[in-house]
Amino acid sequence: MMMILTSVTAVVLGIQCTVPDDQKIDCGHVGTNQQQCEAAGCCWQPEGMGSQTPWCFFPEGVDTCTTLIMNATSPGFPSDFISAMQKNFLANLNIQGSGGVVAAPDNNVPGGGSYYYHWMRDAGLSTRAYMSTNDNAYSTVSDVMGAYQKWVAARQVEQDPNGINILTEPKFNLPDGSVFTGGWCRPQTDGPALRANSMTRWANILLSNGKNSEVDAVAQLIETDLAWVVNNWQSNSCDLWEEVQSTDFFWNRMAYVHALTEGAALLVKLGQSSTAATYTSTASTIRATLANHWNGNYYYESTNREVDGSVIHAIVSFGGNDTDLGPLSDKAASTLAHYEQVFCSQYPINNNDTAKGVPGIMIGRYPGDQYGGGNPWQLLTAAVAELYYAVSLGVSTHSAYQAAMTQPFKADDANFKGWRQHLGAKTPSELAASAKSSGDSVMTRLFYHVQGNGVVYEQIDKYNGTQKSAYGLTWSYANILNALHMRSKL
Repeated sequence: MMMILTSVTAVVLGIQCTVPDDQKIDCGHVGTNQQQCEAAGCCWQPEGMGSQTPWCFFPEGVDTCTTLIMNATSPGFPSDFISAMQKNFLANLNIQGSGGVVAAPDNNVPGGGSYYYHWMRDAGLSTRAYMSTNDNAYSTVSDVMGAYQKWVAARQVEQDPNGINILTEPKFNLPDGSVFTGGWCRPQTDGPALRANSMTRWANILLSNGKNSEVDAVAQLIETDLAWVVNNWQSNSCDLWEEVQSTDFFWNRMAYVHALTEGAALLVKLGQSSTAATYTSTASTIRATLANHWNGNYYYESTNREVDGSVIHAIVSFGGNDTDLGPLSDKAASTLAHYEQVFCSQYPINNNDTAKGVPGIMIGRYPGDQYGGGNPWQLLTAAVAELYYAVSLGVSTHSAYQAAMTQPFKADDANFKGWRQHLGAKTPSELAASAKSSGDSVMTRLFYHVQGNGVVYEQIDKYNGTQKSAYGLTWSYANILNALHMRSKL
């Protein structure tokens, strides 16, 4: 399958090179000279030494993306590589028996310093992924999750030396769990929701395995975090990349709604209907505000950071069955279509891969990102694949199509309209297959750049495609394994 984004034929004489610096898109690579640049039909405008503005850039009105190749038939990750990732992922959890989760076993990341810390965000997401990718099997996850439960309990009552609520503290030392006191972007208010999400899944595993007497202690941790969310969900926060601040991040509010909804369902099981009702009411209030993040074309993260890969991550991780915010929604399809076009143009490696016949696409944090050079991120690219897989699974299991998978969609069928348009599918069978193939293509491109010994880094160089920045990033393992686990259900 070929997914057409735009059409670029040729650049004629008289090209327009009056492009604002923040809209210039690289047309070359490190070492490109003026002759090579102009021979490619691009604009050449030298900048000062050390400038992040491209010297060689595409002319005004030219979109660098032509055609996405989305025809892969498998994710491309071999079993031995997956096993190596699982081993590396597990090694980053429960550090020295402390329950802490290391962001990456890398003490010297260029431009980023040491990643050998416990970030509440990475830990909450990664422990949740650990349970999910092991099918919530108590016998497999109990050691890690029991230790993580103790870690959370100890951190929640710790005195914060930085003058903020300990629940919103982003970063802790390993293995002792003391609060990191260096300069940092604080507070980070998605932490309570992400911890609660993980602890709620753990509590449900305990209930499913007859460990009822152990659930109350976990529920208390959940209630501590969700009480903070109920009372403070409109407070100021740093974003998940720890760079900008807002009271209204899409990522944070999606996490709040999901955590409160799941927490409410758990408390109903535990006979705490009053608190559960408070969670449900608050979730409904927060959810209503998320409509403001829809601009008619895509969901945006915040007014000071609109296009952000975290939006895709939030949709697939927290959207669930929500008809507007979930993976199957028309708005999710429209958002992904826009983000694919933006990030395809941002990274020369995407065009280079496509020219080589490598299927897929890679995305990163946001246009104009400077950290590490501003590159595709493995964890966000995997989230795109997982989103496609969620769509394939949703179509394949939809009750309306079980006896009519090969029949054309009816004119008045409102299901999956956005995805049908995005993928050009005429029947449920075509849509399910196309979504699966698209997910496989994204994963195939990802593996093309991470293949080796099973170590996955944080970023992929946007020019040469090599892995860079933090090595062995726990969050990267979590999201890739999540996507592959979703794929196993198809």
